[in-house]
Amino acid sequence: MPTISLRAGLALAAVLTLAACSGGGGTSTAPTASDPAASSATAASSAPSSAAPAASATAKINANTASQGELAAAFEAAGISNASKWAREVAEYRPYPNDPTWAQLRQELAKYNIDPTVLEQIIALLEV
Repeated sequence: MPTISLRAGLALAAVLTLAACSGGGGTSTAPTASDPAASSATAASSAPSSAAPAASATAKINANTASQGELAAAFEAAGISNASKWAREVAEYRPYPNDPTWAQLRQELAKYNIDPTVLEQIIALLEV
């Protein structure tokens, strides 16, 4: 008899483990008042701890109207190396047409053998 209860216990543990790992098929439940640990964790995770960096990471800067200093600051904030050099180059070749491919800027910066990753970071920050 002990073998049967051990097998049943292992089967139950396996089912519970699989259910916990599956995540419930994409559904989530809100914490209840009877679960203070969950509600405090939810409150802590939804608190705006650093709203400014998140906003600046997604904010775009106008390539035609921003000063060279504003461009450099935005590039530095995004972690682009040689930010002041690239800001100077972006400012030098203005104005930019409303072109979603940024063909003109790509052509001008290609002269400097810019790293393709850096180029895409720069373009991701710009708008016209």
